[in-house]
Parts: sequence; structure tokens; C-alpha cells
Amino acid sequence: MKLYSLWLTTQFSHKKCLFIGMSLLLLVFLVLTGCSGIGGNGGSATPTARGSPGSRGGNGLTATATASQTPVVRLGVQPCPEAVKDPAHWTAIIAPTSTSKVESVSCGNLRGTPSLQALVTVRNEGSGAILDVYVYDHITDPSPVQLFKLQSLTKGDAKISVYNTVMTAEVDPNSSINKGRPDANMTQDLFREFKWSDGAGTLVPVAFPGIFPDLTRYQAEADQAQVNQGHQPWKLSATLTAQALAASQKLLKWSPTAPATTVSGGGSHDINAVVSVKSTHAGAGTITVTMSRLEQNSNGGLWEVTSVTSPGMSITTPQDRDRLTSPTTVQGKGNAFEGKIGKVVVLDHLYTDIGHSDANGATGNGSTTFSSNVSYSASFKTGIQEGIVALYSYSNADGSVAGAVMVKEMLS
Repeated sequence: MKLYSLWLTTQFSHKKCLFIGMSLLLLVFLVLTGCSGIGGNGGSATPTARGSPGSRGGNGLTATATASQTPVVRLGVQPCPEAVKDPAHWTAIIAPTSTSKVESVSCGNLRGTPSLQALVTVRNEGSGAILDVYVYDHITDPSPVQLFKLQSLTKGDAKISVYNTVMTAEVDPNSSINKGRPDANMTQDLFREFKWSDGAGTLVPVAFPGIFPDLTRYQAEADQAQVNQGHQPWKLSATLTAQALAASQKLLKWSPTAPATTVSGGGSHDINAVVSVKSTHAGAGTITVTMSRLEQNSNGGLWEVTSVTSPGMSITTPQDRDRLTSPTTVQGKGNAFEGKIGKVVVLDHLYTDIGHSDANGATGNGSTTFSSNVSYSASFKTGIQEGIVALYSYSNADGSVAGAVMVKEMLS
């Protein structure tokens, strides 16, 4: 009995130790399991940031790691740094005269890099409301670097476009609508655009691709704002826009109800359109009007005409948006009758004829080439303006425009 009791005691002690040991191992296992995967996904103990710093990760926990923010180029006006957004900050830098003051400061990625540049305007208090325009780099430095300067814009305005260009507006005092008028009665009618050029190291003139209803980006963005408010809804219709161009008294002078047929696109959510318009005059010519939505906006963007052509007619020189000086050579093709194809016309920023020449065929009749030297006289003398070079053919029946080709150009 004593031996049996001793054996039972020994077995009990052994099982007790085994139970305690197994319990300790289980406890260690549970602790290690709990530490190895916060959120129960078996991953790293430190959550990975998903999205912006401070946002919630996919496991519902606040991320403790911050995603690196890569600087990007943003389009349009951007918030200026706090230290430079007040116009008063720029007074000591620009040092305007006693009759002028810094009017506005806006910022954007005008150089096409993530760094910000400042567009600063200075207004003269005289009757002409003269505006000077400046663009600066390194804008938070004690001495910012001036990249661009444009001065003496009568009734001027300047702003940053959604394409990071600088758009300006001013009065052309010698234009067909302003010449001879006092300052108070002059109309802002000249619009220009400037874009950064690495090669030039400054902002240089560029041309908006549109021909009609807007010749410049400044006008197009202003028109879009009006359309957004419900004004001029015809600019949202490709066919009505093509008809309006054909009916313009400064362009073709066709009937406002000239039949228009959509060739391609032109739907409410399309970004491109081609429309054919047929004249109701004797001789019944046609034009093909190519259009795009402003800023490729298929959700309410207005239509801008980018080219006009007619069968058998073309302008091969100059190319679209070339920079021209007077006199300029215009070459192309057309259908000649008794040696004459039609007329080459240079149109300024108001669609005013500022120079024209006959387009005579190289051969007597039928399809042929032409080369015309055209002299023009621009009312704006101190810079480049946007305009059009057009080739018109005319009806032998009533002298109306029978066909047209229009190319956007930059005139100096």
C-alpha cells in the first residue's frame, strides 16, 4: 500500500507539472499571436498609410505612416503663400509711381513646374486706367526674380488661365471701334495670351486655336462663364454655332437659316464636331466647319470653331497659328474661272479686313494652285495680335461668298 500511494503521488505531481507547463506555453502563444497582426490581417505591426496623411486605412485604424507627397503642376490660379498674397507686400518690390498702386496678386504654376509664380498688376489712377503686368519667380525670397513685364495696357486686365498662361485684355485705341473716341468711351477689344518658354526664359505670345465665336482664350473663358449662367445657349449647339459663323456680317454673310448638317460628333457629350453648311444664295456653295469643346469639356463646354474649309480649296502657306509680318505670302489651291480663284483676306482681332489680294490661278480654269503676296496694316502697333487668313471664292451669279477657307494666325 505504501508503495502504491507513493506511486500515485508521483503520478499526480508529474501531471500537475505537465499541466502547468502546457498552460504557460499556451499563454506565450496567445501573446505572440496578438502582437503579430493588428487588425487581424497578419501583416506588419505598423499600418501602411492609404491616402492622405491622417486618413483611415483599409483596416479602420488611423495610419501611422505618412505617404510622401510628390509636388505636382496644378492648372489655373492657386493660393498664394501667406507672406506674399497681400498687394501691399509688392509695393516695395515694384515701387510704383505716386499715381499708381499694386492692384492684384495671383499665383500659379506659370513655368510648368511645381513652384509657384506670382502675377502682379499695377493700376494707374489716370483716366486711361493704365495697367502694368508683372510675373515674378522665387516669390517668397527677399528679392523675387522678374520673369515678365508688359506695360501701358489701356483699361487693362490680366489673369491666369486654366492652361497656366497669362491672358491680358486692353483697348486698341486705333481699332475700328475705338479710333477717335475719348478714353471714357473706349471699349476693351484686344486680348492676348502669353505662355512660358524655356528657350526664351520668359513668357511669349501664343495663339488660342479658336476662330469663332471667340478668337482668343480670354474671350472664350468669359463666354463660357456667360453660358454657364444660361446666356447665349446657341453656343452649346454645334449646328447653331456653324450657322452663326456663316451668317456673320464680317465673315460669309450667309442666311442665318442656311441648312446645316452634322457630319460627325456634335452630340451633347461629344468633344468634337464637323458640320456642313450650305449657302442659300445662287451658286449654293458649302463650307465644312470643324469644332471642339472649350477645354475639352463635354459637360457644358461651348463649341469653338477651329477650321473652315470648302471642297477644292485650301491654304497650304502659312500654317495654322504661324507668326506673320506684312507683307506675307499666302499659297494654296482653288478652282479658277478665267484665271481667278477668289480673294485672300487678312482679318484682325475684330474680324476687320486689314489687307487683301486677288488669288489668281497658275492655270486658266479648273483646279489649280495660287500664290498671293498680301500687305496688311494692323491698328495695333506694339505687339502681336490674333487674327485669321481667309481664302474666299465668289458666286458668278450674285457675287456672294461661295466657299471659304480660314486659318488662325498671329499677326504683327
